[in-house]
Amino acid sequence: MTSSSPGRLPDDTCDRDPIWDRELETASYEQAVARATPAWEKQFAYLMERSPYYARKFREAGIGHARVGLKDISRLPFSTKQELKQAIDDAPPFGRNLCVPLEQVKRVYQTSGTTGAPSVIALSRSDIETWTVIGARSYFATGIHDHSSVLTTFGAGPFVAGHTHFVLSRIGSRSVPVAPGDTERVLFGLKAGLADTLLSTPSFAQYLANRLEKSEPDPAAMELTHVVTGGEPGGGIPAIRDHIQTVLGATVTEVMGIGDIAPSLFGECPEQEGMHFCGDGHVWAELVDPESREPMMIETGAVGELVYTHLTREAMPAVRFLSGDIVRIGPSPCECGRNTFRMRVIGRRDDMFIVRGVNVYPSAILAVVGRFRPRVTGRARVIRKTSDVSVPPPVPIEVEVPDGSGADGGLTEEIETAIHSALTFRARVVLIPEHAFGESGYKTRLTVERP
Repeated sequence: MTSSSPGRLPDDTCDRDPIWDRELETASYEQAVARATPAWEKQFAYLMERSPYYARKFREAGIGHARVGLKDISRLPFSTKQELKQAIDDAPPFGRNLCVPLEQVKRVYQTSGTTGAPSVIALSRSDIETWTVIGARSYFATGIHDHSSVLTTFGAGPFVAGHTHFVLSRIGSRSVPVAPGDTERVLFGLKAGLADTLLSTPSFAQYLANRLEKSEPDPAAMELTHVVTGGEPGGGIPAIRDHIQTVLGATVTEVMGIGDIAPSLFGECPEQEGMHFCGDGHVWAELVDPESREPMMIETGAVGELVYTHLTREAMPAVRFLSGDIVRIGPSPCECGRNTFRMRVIGRRDDMFIVRGVNVYPSAILAVVGRFRPRVTGRARVIRKTSDVSVPPPVPIEVEVPDGSGADGGLTEEIETAIHSALTFRARVVLIPEHAFGESGYKTRLTVERP
């Protein structure tokens, strides 16, 4: 099996499968509000009754038991990851925001704990089903259907990404699980024709394309026709996407979620113009200004931070959760028939740094570096010597180059000039060979902080 052309999956109308909820995903904004309002009213009363954390938070914000409608939800205070973590630490193991009896907690995931001790995410039986429904919509939107054979590198361990295995089962596709970082087994599975679809982070898909480009006479001859990336920004960056598609002869689409809300919330259809929101009916999404936190309209061209509110979550619901994801809203409706808003991630607030008053996201640096392929592999990382948001120029950037490529005296200067031209800050580029840069089996940290 070969792809008809990179960037286009074979035609497969989604309205013939029950996974695609036509009523929800083609609804107008007004219809979405009308459908979500009863759920939110019920959820608000539920929080006031069951969540000591939110009952207190709302009272301290001057909001009593008087109902706050969905159109007025901006009156409610934001929730942050740090606040929800503190609520757990105050009353372990599940915290003051657990809204169900302990015996109703049926699954527990853990966060990675990269900035401290891991936190926990508790799910009731209903929450598990909700995650599966939203995930099935998201992956179905990407083009994964019951006829797909999917090799997934998302582990089934403590992290929420493991819920993907339940989602694939719901869709009805064939699942070929491989542990994160097991490159040789991934290569075996793809070369043996075990799968036509690969789920991975974009950094791993890029690493795989670079490796196969050097080792195989025709990597596109494999059965692989589709790559779905997630877990980090990158699959929507043209320089990264185009290279993966060209080398592997496969269409690249994206998915995105966030553990505190749902592991899958967005899925990009084969039109490849951004990820559709797939959480309608269960999650309410807002857009706020990244600096002022004032509400923004979700409309074409708007750039802001996504904020989420659970409408049906039982165990550990969140209200106005600041995601940290800075996105640009794309046009709707889509040729695929979906009317839910779609977006492209610009970067993570946590990864952003400031150079002389200019906000910089590492994904923008990747987009510039990618222009220099094949003299570079496309991977790069910013080296920050402190955790300060403000970084003085020149900014240290490591750029990966192919092993054995030899000295290229002009490349460093060319990349530095391109970064200054596109992003208006001075960089100090250091070229790092592949063997020293390191393999990326899960995520590549675009920003590395060193004490």
